[in-house]
Amino acid sequence: MLNLQDVKTLLHEEEDTLSLYLNVDNAVPENQAASPAWGIALKNALRDIEAELEDHQKAGWKAVQERTEAFFHSYRPRSKGLVMFVTAEDEQVYELPIPTENEAKFGRPLVVPLVWKLDEYEPYLVVMTDQEEAHFYISYLGETEFEEGLEIDLEEYDFGQKTLMPATPAVVGGRPLTQGSHRDEFEDTIDEHRTRFYRDVVEATRRMTEETSAKRIILGGSEQSAHAVHNLMDDKLQAQVVSVMSIPMRYAPHEIFRDIEPVALNYERDQEMDLMQEIIDFAKSGGRGALGAEAVEKAFEMQQVEMLVLSWPLEDTRAANQLTHQALTLNSKIELVHGAAAIKLNEEGQGIAARLYFAV
Repeated sequence: MLNLQDVKTLLHEEEDTLSLYLNVDNAVPENQAASPAWGIALKNALRDIEAELEDHQKAGWKAVQERTEAFFHSYRPRSKGLVMFVTAEDEQVYELPIPTENEAKFGRPLVVPLVWKLDEYEPYLVVMTDQEEAHFYISYLGETEFEEGLEIDLEEYDFGQKTLMPATPAVVGGRPLTQGSHRDEFEDTIDEHRTRFYRDVVEATRRMTEETSAKRIILGGSEQSAHAVHNLMDDKLQAQVVSVMSIPMRYAPHEIFRDIEPVALNYERDQEMDLMQEIIDFAKSGGRGALGAEAVEKAFEMQQVEMLVLSWPLEDTRAANQLTHQALTLNSKIELVHGAAAIKLNEEGQGIAARLYFAV
């Protein structure tokens, strides 16, 4: 799974790095032509870069160009988006299940668009549960994939020789005395076993959030079972639950993603607005916030940036890439905000802000 650590490795690449972002989605009509649109975009980008090279870049460009052309000589798209970083010695290739805008740059690795995709499509753990089984899915970068499943096994529990026949009533004073039914006992046992199953689902959920680094959870399937699982979670795990939804267990992964996508994106937008307002309040009260390029750069110099925040789409790609490199180098968090939060950030800080470790 692609993550920020992969992006950080790009910081060690040379200054003479070709960064390529290509929309290679075969479902796009323009990519179905004999000369696909992405191929034309690539050819034009290489030509334009070569025409604009500075003298000190020309020596390294030829080897990069040859390596790039060799790669695409036999390339056949297998994804929607292709991200590639090429130097004279090697190339790093990331095939993404989501499309990307065609973009190319030669110089320091252009990492901001890749960071945006990681930020926008953070992994979600989707737990689908009913009274008999649970399925676990990871929704990541626009795709939902099955991870594992659990099934309730009623036979493993010792029911003894209980039957569903009612008990024979005793007679006291000429009136029957009902001693309770085996059916009630059986159903109580089933409920107890089902609660144990839900606890197993909770433990599996906890384990998978740790294994996959998923910070968000959506509970689906039977709404009654999903709420039962939610109620058995501790406070820490409950805090990661974004929504409890009714999603049919029969749904295929792409149908699950279709249902959860608007919920997940709305949650992200709300979180971004809350973050933006927090930083603005900090900055205006002289606290742990910085607004604008100058204030953020000063905070970086003092190594006080806990989180860099940029609006998306970017106002200044060059400045944003420079700040992103600094954030990754200092292990600062990075958040790119969209929609209403981006508009607010553009108004208050020209698209750049930071949350600090402490007030400076």
